[in-house]
Amino acid sequence: MQPRRGDVVRSSDPFKLGANSQRPWLIVNNDSHPFGDEQYIAVAITTKQYADSIALDSDLWDVGGVPEESFVSPWAVHSPRIEDLVAWQGRVTDEFVESVVEDVIAYL
Repeated sequence: MQPRRGDVVRSSDPFKLGANSQRPWLIVNNDSHPFGDEQYIAVAITTKQYADSIALDSDLWDVGGVPEESFVSPWAVHSPRIEDLVAWQGRVTDEFVESVVEDVIAYL
């Protein structure tokens, strides 16, 4: 699997403990990432809605999806490596990714 910006992948979650510590992640880095073929910048996707969550509605997917209502958490940034990725889950629209990236930048 060689994900690119806009892909949703499953990987371990450094914020969770226990046997079920995977979650979907939205890849947000662009081609300027110095290790973009082996490490990524991603934001968490969760089923919990918080005040600044971004709804991941079904019409935002180009392909794939999630089995239940989900939200992107732009403050929950992770840098998974290629060997940590478990599965590809789909791809969201470029416009949605741009919107998420703007929110991530707002926290920086």
